[in-house]
Amino acid sequence: MQLPIHVIDAFTSERFKGNQAAVVPLAQWLPASTLQAIATENNLSETSFLVWSAERSAFEIRWFSPLKEIDFCGHATLASAFVLFESDPTLQSITFWAAAVGNVLATRESNGRILMTFPRRDARALDAPPAALREGLVPPPSGYLVNQQAYIAVYPSEDDVLAVKPDLERLKSLGPLDVVVTAPANAGAPYDFVSRYFWPANGGDEDPVTGSIHAALAPYWASRLGRNSLIGHQASRRTGTLFCEVTPSSVKVAGHCARYLSGTITI
Repeated sequence: MQLPIHVIDAFTSERFKGNQAAVVPLAQWLPASTLQAIATENNLSETSFLVWSAERSAFEIRWFSPLKEIDFCGHATLASAFVLFESDPTLQSITFWAAAVGNVLATRESNGRILMTFPRRDARALDAPPAALREGLVPPPSGYLVNQQAYIAVYPSEDDVLAVKPDLERLKSLGPLDVVVTAPANAGAPYDFVSRYFWPANGGDEDPVTGSIHAALAPYWASRLGRNSLIGHQASRRTGTLFCEVTPSSVKVAGHCARYLSGTITI
């Protein structure tokens, strides 16, 4: 069997930056073991698989890291929308459906960005963080939050986030939850807040750009900074830019994409 594959750099307009995602459209679902084998072979942060569902009027989407199936992945959804929009220039919007998050709408914007609408996944304050979290981040943060995806460690400044040295073995023991560190941007920066994301239990050491966690980060920083339109900067080695809009029920996250590869895989 031969399948098309696309590798897209998401949340960037520059090739070799942002976060890579493989996108594999399917006519019908293959066994989960086959999907996992493809994702492991690709060895990217995520591989997304798409199947059109006439019943839902949406593309069913599943995301796999090299290690396991993931409940929710923003950058691979953005990459999937980019592939579909590129294949049909008349399309203006696409609906994806995933079991863990329901419908995710992706819309093509006139400025070249793709806008995704996520359900809010607000974090709550965590007064008694687990020891592995407290001991797994140096320097220590000023506060902790948690949502259904990750522990969130809040730091006073962008420089603190850049200086974080994670003990990945300690953080791995926190699975299935991941760990994100975040802070307000430095004065004069062209963005409002920064983050870095560690997920040793679920995919790798440090994720280049993590769209999904902005369903929690954007509402938090909107409340802290007093405005609902925000730009997030993921301060990984590859970096990425996320344009966020917070509403009472959703978080809209937009970004650019750059194509790296079009090809065919044989299984």
